[in-house]
Amino acid sequence: MLKNTLLTIRHKADVDAVMLGIKNNQFNFEELMECFFSDDWVLCQKSAWPVGVIAEKNPDLLRPFLPRMLENLKQPVHDAVIRNTLRAWQMMDIPETIQGEVYQQCFEYLANPGMAIAIRVFAMSVCSNIAMIHPALSAELIPLIEDHFDHSSAGFRSRAMKELKRLRTQKQN
Repeated sequence: MLKNTLLTIRHKADVDAVMLGIKNNQFNFEELMECFFSDDWVLCQKSAWPVGVIAEKNPDLLRPFLPRMLENLKQPVHDAVIRNTLRAWQMMDIPETIQGEVYQQCFEYLANPGMAIAIRVFAMSVCSNIAMIHPALSAELIPLIEDHFDHSSAGFRSRAMKELKRLRTQKQN
């Protein structure tokens, strides 16, 4: 039932209906995550939007799925999966056990100018969050952000200014 509903998502109101269905136990959250991990790229893409909304409102719900989300990035079926995974991660405390892998994956996305801007921006925030815990990472992250600053979009530059300020402030302390 959830699968059919997800496939009809076209507008925010549709996502809101899915979210309400999960809240009211009409839909199962685990089923949503199975759709998110699906090999069917349309289903995966459609489920990514509600997963992103959950990340904004209650990111702790996604905590049990973090290892699988990381594994899922190794062969994503759609950019929406990458984008919404990173969107979720930027709002979460990543467990120390996977911080290294998450940082490395996000660093690669950030360094790749061929990736979609939203993916690179979310990756920048995830890397910055981890670098705030492990300050030595700032030494490689700051130059990477600076290198891409001048020839990137306004959205990238806006986030870069925020993250660079945060990283430099942390570095001074």
